[in-house]
Amino acid sequence: MQDRLDEVNEIIESYEGGEYKDIFKMQRKLACNIHFLTDERVKYNVEWNTEYHNHNSTVNAVKTRYADKVVPELYMLRHFLSSASTVLMAISQEIKRN
Repeated sequence: MQDRLDEVNEIIESYEGGEYKDIFKMQRKLACNIHFLTDERVKYNVEWNTEYHNHNSTVNAVKTRYADKVVPELYMLRHFLSSASTVLMAISQEIKRN
């Protein structure tokens, strides 16, 4: 997973700096990495739900905080994928205009 996160960061940094040579290749790589990271997010979501439902508290907020603490990757992936998807949309719009 870390390799994919690093590759997405590299793509976004080169796009931001205008250093890209093949924007179509960047778009394809970014889209594929988002897909594979979404698979990871699903895996962590299942783990989060397991922790949430197996917690012995009856208070939802306590169970949520506990699951968030045990599975922090889910929170990170949610926000990472959201911002990566926004960059993917920007790249797609740039391709459309050219």
